[in-house]
Amino acid sequence: MLTGKIPLMIHTVLNYIVSILSVVLAVVYMLRFSGNSKPYKIFSVYLVFIALIQITLWVYALQKLNNLFLFPYYFIGQFLFVSAFYFSLLRKKWMLPVTLVVLASLVFQYVCYPETTKDFNAYGVSITQSVVAFYALLYYYRSLVGEARFLYINAGVLLYFTTSILFFSSSDWITSLDLPDTISTNLDSVNDILYFIFILLILVEWFKNYRTKKTLN
Repeated sequence: MLTGKIPLMIHTVLNYIVSILSVVLAVVYMLRFSGNSKPYKIFSVYLVFIALIQITLWVYALQKLNNLFLFPYYFIGQFLFVSAFYFSLLRKKWMLPVTLVVLASLVFQYVCYPETTKDFNAYGVSITQSVVAFYALLYYYRSLVGEARFLYINAGVLLYFTTSILFFSSSDWITSLDLPDTISTNLDSVNDILYFIFILLILVEWFKNYRTKKTLN
């Protein structure tokens, strides 16, 4: 019984911590919004979006209401904001058509299979996070030879988005295996830990580079 309770406890505690940190990150990044670069401002707005989603999720959870319908808003919004962030850094013209193709594929899926709007969308998460992870990898290579901003954020994106692609893309297969609840909870805990590291790296980025007033960095 203990082995089953520990992962569940980790999952619950990390959810609390991540929710609180999401709000804290939105606040501290917005404090340096004025006078900073366009990529910084886009990422700050993304953090506000994530904080609002986290708050809404907790409100629904406290009222014991189903909050799964928020999932499409979460991963599509995340895709748009983070793609815009990397577009402002990489400035590749082909990134806009890629974004439109991904969005068109999601619209097609939701029109043909409307039930996916109320369920976990493994395809949607996998395709959007794969594209973002590719952008992060391109920026990593660019940072090796020149521009080197937002390295902690980029490291967090590479770590979390790359590993979570495997987690989310295989979710339907894992569910079909009818594994014990303890194994499913363990997998959720691993994903929670990776997301927690992602959040921490965003905080490190702010602490090291933006806690004091800077302009256009």
